[in-house]
This record gives sequence, structure tokens and C-alpha cells, in this order.
Amino acid sequence: MKVELIEKAAEIVGDNQLLVNIVSKRVQQLNHGSDPYVPTTPEMGCGDIALTEIIKGKIIWHEASADELAAMNQEVESDEFSAPADEAADKAAETITVTPEF
Repeated sequence: MKVELIEKAAEIVGDNQLLVNIVSKRVQQLNHGSDPYVPTTPEMGCGDIALTEIIKGKIIWHEASADELAAMNQEVESDEFSAPADEAADKAAETITVTPEF
């Protein structure tokens, strides 16, 4: 990944850990076949594409509130196919949803 892109995206996001999570999620989406929201060149990797999308304002992120996390945990606990939740899973964890901004 290009340092210039990382620095610009870090200024926009403001939190380096959040930036890593957003880029990781978007890279995963790109690797699984999602189309880029910005024009690309052959030398751009998925990380560069994700960073460029952040810089250009093409993706946004949403940090789940405590109520949203509780609802998600309740859905998982009620799923008959999921394993029983342990104490660590009961603690609220940040989740990030990356969506396109059109």
C-alpha cells in the first residue's frame, strides 16, 4: 500500500485502528468479487483501492451502537445452529459495516 494513501485516509478516518478495520473489511469484499467504486489501474492492489475509495468518499462506515450490538447478539444467541455464547462474546464489541456512498 502506498504511504501517501494511508496518510490521507488516516486524516479522514481519524482513528488508525478503525482505518485498519475498514480497509480490511473492504479488501475482503474486493477479494470476494465486489467491484471497485473508483477507477483502478493494473498496479493498484486491493488495499490501495480501498484507501482510494475512502479518500474519494465512495465508502462510509457505521459503528454499531450498544443497542444494535445487543440486537445482533440476541439474534446470534437465538440461532439454533450457532454455538453457545461464552462470556467474551457477551461483551460489546465494535462492528463495522462498510457500504458504498453514491
